[in-house]
Amino acid sequence: MSSADRELLEEALGLLEARYVVGVHEVAAALRLADGRTVTGLHVEATAGRASICAESAALSAAVIAGSPAVSIVGVLRRPAGSLHIIEPCGVCAELLADHAPDASVWVAVGDGFAPVGVRELLPFRRRRAGRQVQP
Repeated sequence: MSSADRELLEEALGLLEARYVVGVHEVAAALRLADGRTVTGLHVEATAGRASICAESAALSAAVIAGSPAVSIVGVLRRPAGSLHIIEPCGVCAELLADHAPDASVWVAVGDGFAPVGVRELLPFRRRRAGRQVQP
């Protein structure tokens, strides 16, 4: 992991350490923007699960507000027992990232380690806004 991405990971871990609540705030994400700034997001769990907000989508919203595209993304999960894990975005967040940060890289678990992959690689057959028309 590059030193810049290591700093991104440390920022996500610091946010999670500061705001972690079992079952409510268990995931934090940090995005490095093209202009060098970083933004973060925190998972916000809702009683009605569908209303929950993922850390990656919260951070992506902050990136859009900042006005600079995301170039690198890292998400971390803290389990109730205290173990920490780098995690890939869920499918919904992968869709959002593909729409709004298609050229970014995201850290994912690979084998016994971690590696950055392109956001486009997360959902290789993802839905497109204008699908291919079917001829009857």
